[in-house]
Amino acid sequence: MKKFATFLAIVVAVMFSAGLVIGASAPDKVSLDFVKKSKAAVEFNHKGHTEKVKECKECHHKGEAGKEEKCSSCHKAKTEGKAVEYKEAMHTKCKDCHKKAKGPTKCDDCHKK
Repeated sequence: MKKFATFLAIVVAVMFSAGLVIGASAPDKVSLDFVKKSKAAVEFNHKGHTEKVKECKECHHKGEAGKEEKCSSCHKAKTEGKAVEYKEAMHTKCKDCHKKAKGPTKCDDCHKK
């Protein structure tokens, strides 16, 4: 039993350390420019969201931990293959989460003029 507790403590410590390293390499802020003609870019506070969401896979649903890609890597301006268009993906994922977490949901709340 003592060996199992030690093993479990090591696993938790490694997972926690990996999370700090992964979080440390992520940008603090990201500019999401997917509605170029009609709305201003969304200045996305990535660091603030990582502190609230905790799990990168909530947004970065493809790729393995530590190798997450930008949303635009799969979600292009125009639909390609099975991936949802970038604008639609951002509006759906972000707004759905914001509704649950009581975050901003109106256009001008995110697209600052």
